[in-house]
Amino acid sequence: MTSPHTAPASTPRAIPDQVQAVLFDMDDTLVDSERAWAAAADRLWAETGSSSRAPAIPGGTIEDLARAYGAGHPSADLEAVTARLLVLLDEELGDQVRPMPGAVDLVSRLDTRLPVAVASNSPSAVVRRTITTLGWSKRFSAMLGTDDVPRPKPAPDLYHEAARRCGAEIEHCVVFEDSPMGAKAALSSGAFVITLGSTDTGHLSVPDLLDPLVTSWNPEPLS
Repeated sequence: MTSPHTAPASTPRAIPDQVQAVLFDMDDTLVDSERAWAAAADRLWAETGSSSRAPAIPGGTIEDLARAYGAGHPSADLEAVTARLLVLLDEELGDQVRPMPGAVDLVSRLDTRLPVAVASNSPSAVVRRTITTLGWSKRFSAMLGTDDVPRPKPAPDLYHEAARRCGAEIEHCVVFEDSPMGAKAALSSGAFVITLGSTDTGHLSVPDLLDPLVTSWNPEPLS
């Protein structure tokens, strides 16, 4: 039998009013951090004397960026490139991470009644450090990054594992995502998917977390 959450993403749907858990992407969904990723990548490219900017890989992993670098620098040691990117990303993120507009209110409204989790294509240590910097670590049942699963997004592994750690069935979870890659992962997991910004491939697409459909959403736990 086909799950109701696997309906065509082009058909707008109402957000479920009963769920078992809410799962979030991190970068530019909960946290204003994609700019730090872009700045770290541009610094790496600049270190080689390149006049071009690093390619944008929305929702990609640090390994995706390292491979993109390696494509233009065939002699590069990809492990060393990945390690350097981690250092640069750490410097760019620093302690200046900020929540996306509407994120604080949404998380505060949900975590008192439902399990919530982060499932990000960032390295796991970056996820935990970022969420801890925001003072949110006690709000989340899980804070997952790429080191916690066999396959990163666009595979559904991160969302399956996040649901498992929340004690939830993925078909009774709602996911918030901002990138096509992340939306693909969430849709293939079987969750109900809300996409933000220019990504419109979810079951429901809204401009941001301040949209009235989100701010008025008060789901009840589904047992």
